[in-house]
Amino acid sequence: MVTGAVVERLRTETETADTVVIGSRGLGGFAGLVLGSTGLGLANQAHGPVVVVRGHYRVSHDEVVVGYDGSVDAECAVEYAMEQAQARGARLRVLHAKHQPVSYPHPAGFGPVPPPGIEDEIPQRLRPWLDKYPRVRSVQTVVSKHPVPALAAASRTADLVVVGTRGMSGFTSTMLGSVSHGVLHHAHCPVAVVRPREARS
Repeated sequence: MVTGAVVERLRTETETADTVVIGSRGLGGFAGLVLGSTGLGLANQAHGPVVVVRGHYRVSHDEVVVGYDGSVDAECAVEYAMEQAQARGARLRVLHAKHQPVSYPHPAGFGPVPPPGIEDEIPQRLRPWLDKYPRVRSVQTVVSKHPVPALAAASRTADLVVVGTRGMSGFTSTMLGSVSHGVLHHAHCPVAVVRPREARS
């Protein structure tokens, strides 16, 4: 039992915890909100993985889904998803959504330019992780739609969805990218938001 600003106290815990798990809305949340201010604030500021859990889950699907776009944040998400899939004895689905924003070609100042044809490189990029976690069964899915609805749809038959804090399309000045923000609001299962380990200091 501690006192003080909730987000700040939990943020301190993320400095040393392997994972911090919270509900999607507490007693002070507005009834119409899917994600409370604590969950969103912590996902924005945490030093380590944060899992936001919504509702009651009695059915196990034996699948962990991770969003992958080739960014550093996505690599960290894959590592965490591999760990979770191995611990659960579940299959890992690596989902890559091909989506070009309305403003394409990529405008300056909106983060790194997404490399063309990354979907063809996914098996090679994932090979080191598959070698490190040989007991994890994995499948790779490429869809032509925006990542948020793609991951939200995949979450209907998943036990956990894992995303990085910012991907290739994230604004360089934000802590939490639009995709991770959207997935937190629309997923049907627990969501893990993972920040690069080197950024935890």
